[in-house]
Amino acid sequence: MKLYLRTKSVLDERETLEMYRIEHRGLWGMYTLLCASVVAQLLFGADAAQLAGEVFVIAVTSVALIVAYARRGIWDAHARPSARGNAVYSALSSLGVAVIVLGRRGSLAWAVGAGAAMFALCFLLLTLLMAYVQRRQEKESRELEDD
Repeated sequence: MKLYLRTKSVLDERETLEMYRIEHRGLWGMYTLLCASVVAQLLFGADAAQLAGEVFVIAVTSVALIVAYARRGIWDAHARPSARGNAVYSALSSLGVAVIVLGRRGSLAWAVGAGAAMFALCFLLLTLLMAYVQRRQEKESRELEDD
């Protein structure tokens, strides 16, 4: 296995970049379709046992991506970390949860409560992650200045 992992690439820089773009689109396409599949199954009344495998894959992929990006001080390709952005992402997440809960339970009170809880949890986690990423970015820039 070591021999396979240490072989020299036969791709040039352009081909390697194109391969990374293809993998990027494939990963996010798979991730989006998997999330849509879970939401559709929830709205059609699937129970937790039917969703366990897909939810596990989504959770592992999400955690792996978040950890990898945060450790390198990367927030997003199109935005800088901000409280406003955190609020927007949290609002979108809470809206999605509220719609799913409303569709499953048929209760507006449950939907509002679940949406509010999701907003608070998502905003808190994004704010903590934002602080960590900003510290990593500052550390990276100090290291670059020292060199």
